[in-house]
Amino acid sequence: MNKQLLVNLKHNFQIFIIGLACSAMGLLLWTDHKYFFWPPQYAGLMNDDGLDAVAVAVGLGLIYYAIKNEKSNTAAGLLLSIAAGFTSLVACIQLIHAIFAGRAPMGLGFILSCFLLAEILYTARTRNTR
Repeated sequence: MNKQLLVNLKHNFQIFIIGLACSAMGLLLWTDHKYFFWPPQYAGLMNDDGLDAVAVAVGLGLIYYAIKNEKSNTAAGLLLSIAAGFTSLVACIQLIHAIFAGRAPMGLGFILSCFLLAEILYTARTRNTR
């Protein structure tokens, strides 16, 4: 059983890492209700727990997909698409905070979110779809 788990992780390592990153990002945003603050009229929408819960669920779904070595192209495509959309949304909001709210640390978050987005897109493009 453990040997098969390691083999599955080896074959699906990128998907597993993306799942961990999405889950961690979702949990961080879920626990910090004041992470996004500008513009103030949209702070409640940007800090919505529902979006954060979706990120955690998608991350856990990707982790499950990688560990169980699932072969559903539809499930993988859907999970990676939602992860890319969430990551893109977070990256845009972080860039807005860095530029217009003068929060330079959000620039680092933007760069890391862009890197995660690139990894998601690369994984979606190169994964075995047969």
